[in-house]
Amino acid sequence: MFIHHLKRKLILFSLIVFLLSGCSVIRQGHLLRRQETVDPFILRNQQWKEQIRIADQALLDRNFPLALEAFQNALLIKPKHSLPHIEIAKIYFQTQDYEKARDAFSNYVALEPKDRNARNYLGYIHEKLGNYEAATEQFENSLRINSRDLYALNHLGLAYKQTGKLDEAEMILRKALAIDPICQRTESKNLHNYLALIFQERGDIGEAIAEYRESIRLFHNDIWARQQLGAIFEDEGRHFEAQIQYSKILEIDSENLLAKDRLQVLNQLSTPNIVKINPVDIIEIDNEQIIEDGYLAETTYPNADAVILLNQFSHEILTNGQNRYTTHQIIKLLTYRGIKQYDDIAIPYNPDVQYLTVNQARTILPDGSIYQSEAFNRVTPPGLLEYNLYSDTVWHVISMSALEPGCTIEYQVSIEDATTSNGENRFWGGFHFQSTNPTLQTNYAFRLPKDRGFRWKAVNCMIEPQIMLENEIVTYLWHYGETPAIHEEVGMPNIDEIVPRFSFSSFDSWDEVSNWYRELAKDRYDFDSNIKQIVNNLTSGLETQHEKIRTIYDFVTSKIRYVGIELGKGAYQPSLASQVLHKRYGDCKDKTTLMISMLDQIDVQAFPVLINPSPFARVDPEMPSTGQFSHLITMIPQQEGEIIWLDPTSETCPFGSLPAINQGRQVLVVKKKTAEFLETPTAPPEFNQLIVNTKIVIGSDDVIRGDMEILPTGQYDIDYRFAYKQINPVNIKQTFAAELNGRFTSLQVDQVHMSDLQDLSTPTWFRIKFHFDLKTMSVANDRFLLSLPGGDFENYAQIFAPRERQYSLDLSHPIKVVRSTEVRIPEGWDVILPAEINKDYHFASFSSKYSYENSIVYTQLYLMVKNPVISPNDYPVAKVFFGQLVREDQKHLTLQKKIGGT
Repeated sequence: MFIHHLKRKLILFSLIVFLLSGCSVIRQGHLLRRQETVDPFILRNQQWKEQIRIADQALLDRNFPLALEAFQNALLIKPKHSLPHIEIAKIYFQTQDYEKARDAFSNYVALEPKDRNARNYLGYIHEKLGNYEAATEQFENSLRINSRDLYALNHLGLAYKQTGKLDEAEMILRKALAIDPICQRTESKNLHNYLALIFQERGDIGEAIAEYRESIRLFHNDIWARQQLGAIFEDEGRHFEAQIQYSKILEIDSENLLAKDRLQVLNQLSTPNIVKINPVDIIEIDNEQIIEDGYLAETTYPNADAVILLNQFSHEILTNGQNRYTTHQIIKLLTYRGIKQYDDIAIPYNPDVQYLTVNQARTILPDGSIYQSEAFNRVTPPGLLEYNLYSDTVWHVISMSALEPGCTIEYQVSIEDATTSNGENRFWGGFHFQSTNPTLQTNYAFRLPKDRGFRWKAVNCMIEPQIMLENEIVTYLWHYGETPAIHEEVGMPNIDEIVPRFSFSSFDSWDEVSNWYRELAKDRYDFDSNIKQIVNNLTSGLETQHEKIRTIYDFVTSKIRYVGIELGKGAYQPSLASQVLHKRYGDCKDKTTLMISMLDQIDVQAFPVLINPSPFARVDPEMPSTGQFSHLITMIPQQEGEIIWLDPTSETCPFGSLPAINQGRQVLVVKKKTAEFLETPTAPPEFNQLIVNTKIVIGSDDVIRGDMEILPTGQYDIDYRFAYKQINPVNIKQTFAAELNGRFTSLQVDQVHMSDLQDLSTPTWFRIKFHFDLKTMSVANDRFLLSLPGGDFENYAQIFAPRERQYSLDLSHPIKVVRSTEVRIPEGWDVILPAEINKDYHFASFSSKYSYENSIVYTQLYLMVKNPVISPNDYPVAKVFFGQLVREDQKHLTLQKKIGGT
């Protein structure tokens, strides 16, 4: 109240003063214009805003000179305002005037030191101007503001690399990779390329190739990475791989001049000089007589595509430890199919440590004409290009010339070690006396110093060598006569279990084999602060050792990607565990070594395990040799004789299980001082289970709507994870629609939900909603055949197509499949159910059940493969069994609308 009264008094007082003093606005009865006072600050602000408005409009019109002028005028009005500075910097940047852009951004960051985007801009400009020290400063400042800035991390890594700080560069880029492991963010697009540049600088060519290949895997159209790969392959003399990369570039950009130029140059290159090697001449043969007698092969084997007239191999170990080999073959080609088999002869060897000479390569036509082959190429063995595997082994390919049915080809190739080994190297090997074509004679000669002892063994045959001793040099000759062609069958045993052959090894015992690997790996299980920190972070808060082991396994399996770099000793010796963790990739040896080292940090003892997975040959315990193994896994002994088997290279295999290819295999456990043979467990059918539950509702509008649930475990889990994690989520509905359309025409998938396929600790599941029109199932008026969801049994029809088998059939592993379907039928409909079936044999059983209750059809198809190896005697019964299964899987429900709805 007091305040209100005071206001009234002040107003009255002002009015009195106004009247007494005379109004300066009113003179002589006229209204005069008032003189306005203008504040200079307001005027300056208005002028600044006007310049900003002009500049903004000019930017919209892409009139950069006018925009630049207006922003500069704004700066004259307000020199300390940051907005014109950043806009001027951006204009200079956009017009590629990098020196002026550098100065403008420098002025801006002086005013706004915490703007990391501006610092990133400034760092990039310094890159463009070649001032990497200045770029480093800006990116480091940006990371002080936000340590997870991917752009700054990537470009700081590049800047470090350019200034020779390779270790710091790799460390920074690894931080970026940890934040964005699959390079989804735009800032990470060149991350693997930058890592590759670092490895190139160090001379680690294998690692550089691995990084470029990973970049191409993530970004298929990465032309720059392909150009770098092409250049590396050219430098390494691997011209075929270089040609592949340049050809791929042209598929992406048909006008790429560099790719066109390099392909033209490579196509004109002559064969490089090769050290001349004399053949290992141990066995005397009359090759001309063999060729002359070859005409008999055509009448003796009228159904053959080719007949091997001579298959001969000679192996010599010199007193200095050098190995020399010569392979010599004479082959009669009878059909065009035979020509396709032998038009290119591939000889594997390692050009880094071996010399190769083609002693003979010719074609003899039926009229006696002779054509020499002169086209030789070095190529990467098939499969390595598709996987992230780099090996120094190549194929030397001889392209045979002038081939026609009835001709004979002869080739002789010799390989020799480039250096001596002082007689210390171990050796092993073997030879097959039978092939997929008829063979008339096979010879194997082995010559070595008498004191180089070895053991040998004949398998699937009775054969003794001829032994000759001369001047402390002993020669062994194995001769084998005529053999028919191997009859190839789907799912047949490994060829080593079938053909007559022999094997040899200089190892005396399995303990010696174990010692060999133990010595290679003994200093590889290192650990550093990084390993300790990772292990602590992973296991913190976990109570049991089992949980900790599982967490470490999940990390190594999913976070350390598989890359095989088999160069020199690296083909056998694992990398340091600390390096594997640092690089975040490795092969089976590397990943196993890292996991063992990490487990050691939690006081869990684990051992490397040498294994030869299926479908490779099973280990022969009577022939100690490292050559019998091709893979490495991990074994963790538990209390009461329990064992945890782990394969850290299987990125989709959940903890506690092994991929089917590793199950039921004899393995060599490399313990601290001894070796132990064990057999990996084989999972029962219930472990490898596929459950498919489907609910289908037929609507009154004749639209069928369905919900499907897929629950895979064991090997099914491994396979489903691997298959569907490769699919872009954008395409997942389309993928399932394509698969289900095999049963339901014009089906559309409405929704797909699935578990996190990257998380190995959670079970895999898929839930799919779909619909389709019942009319697509119509066979007559108001009559329909409704397919049921399939159990993926179609392949059995092909597998069991032959009437009989010569060899056993391996279906891989025990399985159990349960397919349950509910179909809700509208009122006024009839349904005809198929007949039920129940079959049970010692190798497998299946049954089908159908029922109808309260307008719902219940169906179930059940399959259990108990013994996946089908003997030739059981094959006829199994053929009928699986034929019935396939037909049962294809059965329909017959639906009929009642006449008049009754």
